[in-house]
Amino acid sequence: MRNLRIVALCAALGGCAGASTIPLAQDTVQITARAAPICGAAGAEKIAVREAAAETIRRGYDRFIVMNAQAGASYAGSTPVVVQNLGGGMAMASGGTPMFAPNQGLVIKMFKDGDPAAANALPARETLGPDWQEQVKKNTINCLG
Repeated sequence: MRNLRIVALCAALGGCAGASTIPLAQDTVQITARAAPICGAAGAEKIAVREAAAETIRRGYDRFIVMNAQAGASYAGSTPVVVQNLGGGMAMASGGTPMFAPNQGLVIKMFKDGDPAAANALPARETLGPDWQEQVKKNTINCLG
C-alpha cells in the first residue's frame, strides 16, 4: 500500500527521477541524477550509481570508478497549508513546509575487464544485479527499485 502511495505521489509530481549523461572523454562521463522529494538524497544517490553502471555497459565497458561526486537539491514547492476551524473564533494552521528535490552528480571513469587500472573499479553488471540487461535497455529509472 505504501508503494502505491509513493507511485501516485510521483505521478502527481511529474515523475520520480531522471538522469542525464555528458561525455567528458571516451572513457569518462558525468552523470547527473534528479529525484522527487519523496526519494530523498539516498534515492538520488541510488539512481546516479545505477545510471553510471548502465552507461558503462552501454559504452562497451565493464567496470567504473567514481572520480568525483557532488550532491545538492532544488526547491520543488511546499506542502499544502491546511486550516482547521477549532470553533470560538480559533483556528489551527499546518503545512507550508518546503520540499526539496535532491540531485546527485558523479564523474565516472570506465574500464574494460582485464585493464590493470581497473583493479578497484566497481563491476557494472553486479552493481545492477541479475536483471542488468533489462536495466541497461530501459530509459526510465526511479528510486523505488
